[in-house]
Amino acid sequence: MTNLARVSLPLLAGAALSVLAACGPGTPPPAAPGPVETGDTLSAEVPLEDSHDVHAEGHAEGEAHDHDEGEDHDHDHEHAGGAAHVHGIADLAFVIDGRKLTAELVSPLANFGLSEADGVFTQDVTAALPGLITLTGGNCTAETPAAKVDTSSGHTDGHVNFSWTCANVGAVMSARFAGFSAFPGFEKVNAVFVTDTTQKAAELTPSSPELSLK
Repeated sequence: MTNLARVSLPLLAGAALSVLAACGPGTPPPAAPGPVETGDTLSAEVPLEDSHDVHAEGHAEGEAHDHDEGEDHDHDHEHAGGAAHVHGIADLAFVIDGRKLTAELVSPLANFGLSEADGVFTQDVTAALPGLITLTGGNCTAETPAAKVDTSSGHTDGHVNFSWTCANVGAVMSARFAGFSAFPGFEKVNAVFVTDTTQKAAELTPSSPELSLK
């Protein structure tokens, strides 16, 4: 812009002299041209190409930031609610509620030999659920398990709730997971038993399917 102003000023001055000569002495001189902006006030602005680079860099930073947030989101989404959804593995938690012993089994639906795309418990699987867990001691009577499908984690999991009413719930010695023979899709069950005074945990497998509650 400064170079352009330096060229324009002499040209404008020459043009003004030519007009004066043509008009003669009796003609009033034309008004002097207004000051020409030299562009010095623009010297602090970022050049066009630099502005483009800054925009590109900001866009790249924005993309990286969004990508990082996406990765965090994916990571939280995978582990929401506990362990990751892995076929062959399930979680089983026991608690005491008054005279009752209750348990919840959380497992990929595929472990039951079911289609996760269909997302339903079939009648054959539902009929086999009452024998999935057996207790030793306590003189307990089992209620009918309640099964439902959960897709809130982004995967298709089966939740099965068990409940036993016991004459002496404190005398229950152990719980055995019989699902390994009924449903070969189960390879490992992470089992826990938690009370106000006791915490037990075991990794149940076909060769070691029992959790001690004592």
